[in-house]
Amino acid sequence: GNQSKPKGKPGFGLTASRGFVGRGFVDAAAAMTFKVSVVYFSRSGRMVTLSNVVAEGARSVSGADVTVYRIRDPVFGDVPDQYDEGVLDAPVISPQVVQDSDCIIIGAHGQFGGICAEVRHFLDSWAEFQAAGCLLKGKVSSAYTTTGGVGCGYGGHEAILASMHATFLQHGMIPLGVPPSPVMEDAPLATPFGTTLSLKARADKTSSRLRSLTESEVKLAYSQGEWAAQVAKQLHDTGSMD
Repeated sequence: GNQSKPKGKPGFGLTASRGFVGRGFVDAAAAMTFKVSVVYFSRSGRMVTLSNVVAEGARSVSGADVTVYRIRDPVFGDVPDQYDEGVLDAPVISPQVVQDSDCIIIGAHGQFGGICAEVRHFLDSWAEFQAAGCLLKGKVSSAYTTTGGVGCGYGGHEAILASMHATFLQHGMIPLGVPPSPVMEDAPLATPFGTTLSLKARADKTSSRLRSLTESEVKLAYSQGEWAAQVAKQLHDTGSMD
């Protein structure tokens, strides 16, 4: 994390993410812990499932303090009947959490080949961090997405993910994707840019919408979270993120 005191606009509510009374005066356990934030916006329960699998991958890395957050709709807020059950259970992401994170992994559903408006608004709000002194520089970042579904368009997932990576680079962040593996042969939308799901409706015997992922999707999502956390840990433990 960046140690400099923010100089952002009044009311942005940022504070220095890590304070030092003096070099070396840091609790040893705290010094080895790094924060990973998995952040999503979606109205679909499958995105929540995907986010939780990414988070589990990150938790497999020693020292990772992992929390799953959601982005609140900036226009309509929380309207429960517009979301699948469980989607609104996660805490809402805040600017301070973003700044305090060593690693940020963001999930956005695709909207006609682009990032959905809610996540685009969230990423655009990061301009405050850049204006305050490039406060996100050196943080590990990653992205995942879903495509398809009526009213959302089809395909374009690599363009969506690349657009999110471009935003990360604008802030001096370190964008990562999914480590290439033979598993990608079995997942139709697999790409090193990030885990991608198709939102094609599936139903169980009771005609309920399934939130389950395929075995390949689970493996890719888990490895993405694990890889991002491994890099963040290395940077954090060597002091390269300070």
